Parts: sequence; structure tokens; C-alpha cells
Amino acid sequence: MTNEVIWTKLVLERFIQLANLTEEEEIVIRTRAAGWSRVKQAMELNISISGIDRIISRLRKKYDEVQRLDPILPPRKRSVYGRNSEEIRE
Repeated sequence: MTNEVIWTKLVLERFIQLANLTEEEEIVIRTRAAGWSRVKQAMELNISISGIDRIISRLRKKYDEVQRLDPILPPRKRSVYGRNSEEIRE
């Protein structure tokens, strides 16, 4: 999700405000925007990597819902294959 949206302070705060995130979801999105890896998040937050992945999946759904309502939030980048085109190149 960090490669799909350019997380400026304004975009991050607006998303948190509109999406009614849980405390756990807010911590995960803030640390993702700060550049933390999923492994680092899992270690620091004492959550499994699959738990982090589930939270990120919920965040994507919530972002897509609130993005339609607010012009400040840019649409997520998507490729033809349903994955970020930068991830495919790596």
C-alpha cells in the first residue's frame, strides 16, 4: 500500500480521520507510511506477519471506500495484473 499511494502528511491525516481506523490500524498505516517493512512492524508490534497482512488488506478496503468521497485522497495505483507495477519489476 505504501507504493500505491504517495503518503503526504495531509493525505495520511485525512485518511485516518475519514476511515475511522482502530488504534492498531492507525499504528500500522503510520509505520507503513514511515517506511517500515512488514517484518519490522510484526516484530515491533508483536503481531504475526500474516496479522500485519490482514490489517493492510482491511486498510486497502477502507482507503478505497473513503477515497471516493474525498478529492484530497489520490486513487491507488493498480496494474493490469492487480498488483503494483513496481512490485512486478522487482
